Amino acid sequence: MDLNLLVHKNNALTDGNIPDRKLVANKLVNALYYKYEQEGDTFKIAINDLAALLGMTSNSGKTKQMISDGIKILQQPIELRNFEYKGRGIKWLSAPFLSEATIYTDDKNYIEIKLSDKLLQGLKQKKHYTTIDLSVSNQFKTKYGLVIYEIYLRYKNAKREEIPLELTYQDFSLDELNNKFGTGYKFISQMERSINRGLNEIKKITGKEITVNWLDIDKKFRFTWEREKETERFMTDELAFIKYIRTQYFNEFLLEIENYRTKKFTGKIALQCTEEGYLIDMLGNVKFGKAEAKQLWNYLFTHQNQIMALKQKRFDF
Repeated sequence: MDLNLLVHKNNALTDGNIPDRKLVANKLVNALYYKYEQEGDTFKIAINDLAALLGMTSNSGKTKQMISDGIKILQQPIELRNFEYKGRGIKWLSAPFLSEATIYTDDKNYIEIKLSDKLLQGLKQKKHYTTIDLSVSNQFKTKYGLVIYEIYLRYKNAKREEIPLELTYQDFSLDELNNKFGTGYKFISQMERSINRGLNEIKKITGKEITVNWLDIDKKFRFTWEREKETERFMTDELAFIKYIRTQYFNEFLLEIENYRTKKFTGKIALQCTEEGYLIDMLGNVKFGKAEAKQLWNYLFTHQNQIMALKQKRFDF
């Protein structure tokens, strides 16, 4: 897994609220969300770099047209419910994920992107997300493989009743899958053919075995796979904090903390997460024990406004 290409995609997007789902649109929302996590809701990116984030190697007219088509899809409205924006409660919102995309005549190799601030604020309040590795997802050539793979990532360790603990599943109706794939299939056999294309692609790219069956009684497709084995990955007391660091800020980063003076921590702190789940003070080469992890945990939540994550220029819990 390339830790520099992880995107933490909000589940409101993972669950398929993007209309007219084409492969390039699925990849584009992942790429733009990745840039949003780094730079915020407005940013400028070279078209070549955007193509690279989409797994496209050329800068041909065809590539630019595909990107343009994806941008138009992402300018269709997405619905979001029950969140707050600037102190006011919002019952229902219909807004595009991508508000503006501009290429200037005097800077035609770059594109300026503005995402919907109101929609993103709503998404941030829906705190559940799915971690996606762009270096893997960009290998998909069909929307069926990519969408089903994201379904797998979304639910991969869900615990279900009436099934062995080592397995899990997720069910979808024909209409629900048509919405996810942007298709209009009327017959089960049509959908099964496309699903199997996707499952074969997933196995080829990731090695993951996923099966699908049609449930006559429930009138749904059931996707089934093996759950990941649960292991105790984090050794210190503050497990959630360490997990957050590992998933949000990758392998290592710097924290600059003002007015934080103790025997072990002064000024800048460089932290690293080991594979065993320990936090290491890289400057002093000191391993954080339970007491130190708890101390840092409490400080971060008490003084989070004084903290700057230099890796991404923000530290939002």
